[in-house]
Amino acid sequence: MFVQQISGAFHLFLITIFAIAFSINCQPTYNTHICLGPENDTAPAEYIASLNSLFDSLSSKASSESFYNGSSNGIYSLYLCRGDVSTSTCRICVNNATQQLRQRCPSDKRAIIWYDECMLRYSNMNFFGREQTLPRLLMWNSQNNTSPEQQNYGALGLIFSLVDSVPRTDLMFDTKDGIVDNVQRGYALLQCTRDINSSSCRSCLATLTNESQNCCQIRRGWRILSPSCSLRYEEYGFYEQPSAPAPQSTPDGGGKNTKTIVIATVSSVAAVVAALLGLWYYLFRCRRKSRRGEGITEEILLRNFKGSNRPELMEGGILVTEGEDSGEMHYIGLTTILAATNNFSNENKLGEGGFGPVYKGKLPNGKEVAVKSFH
Repeated sequence: MFVQQISGAFHLFLITIFAIAFSINCQPTYNTHICLGPENDTAPAEYIASLNSLFDSLSSKASSESFYNGSSNGIYSLYLCRGDVSTSTCRICVNNATQQLRQRCPSDKRAIIWYDECMLRYSNMNFFGREQTLPRLLMWNSQNNTSPEQQNYGALGLIFSLVDSVPRTDLMFDTKDGIVDNVQRGYALLQCTRDINSSSCRSCLATLTNESQNCCQIRRGWRILSPSCSLRYEEYGFYEQPSAPAPQSTPDGGGKNTKTIVIATVSSVAAVVAALLGLWYYLFRCRRKSRRGEGITEEILLRNFKGSNRPELMEGGILVTEGEDSGEMHYIGLTTILAATNNFSNENKLGEGGFGPVYKGKLPNGKEVAVKSFH
């Protein structure tokens, strides 16, 4: 009887802990919004009424769908939740986005808002299926790299690999981490809206990647957000890692009542401890997420693994002829080559010949290349 009372108390305490944990929701991290309606073209009352009705339906849809696009009464709307967030986080983010747009853009026919966890936009013009990289938001860590004069080619290489993989995924979303400068681990996340095709997704991400080379390579972290795609790079893990599969349970044998009581009691205590630790981690993660962030002269010979392209050396890059008689020529910048080979890291080294080492790499378009560095 006494054991049953203790066990009941443990279960009640456990339920209370989980109730508290699930009642505390991490609020999404707001980035920015843009009201796009012309000042002299405010939306009429009928449009605003339809928009409010649309916002209500979007919040409802986000309870089960991470992406949605549709139109109603001449209003085209779209939301996209980050590919790693939970359904609950998605719903909360979309709900916050609709509330903020009601307040911040009350009479605009077009608007867009970005959070860390989601983005939402609407317009009186059909934008579905169109690649759009403007308006664009650039954000970066206020701290520079320890060597500001050196660009982070390892980070760029990490992003290049995702530019290749993201358009081929069902969710048009992917993450990757790896050592980027022989010591520091970097984390990258790229995503496209799922109303555009894979070709447009790749083009959109390539545009943002090129932008990052101009603005952000000396930074420790950055993100670039656009209507059709986004990318983010940090030196800490900011996205949710895939959870490991739960271990298979094994059926228990017979056993005496005393063993059952001990096992049940120990299991209850362990469950309470696990719940407390889980609650602490949940709150800690919420607090952490709410805080805001924080000349090479070598000649290089590039050869495609497949085909017989003829390269011509140029200062700062390579001019590659596509095929013998095609007449098509493409300039490959030195920055792109350094990123593709992770700044000629040892991990990318294929071997060494009489004239110098050869490194493997992958260009943003997915082509695998071999790069020979002459000494």
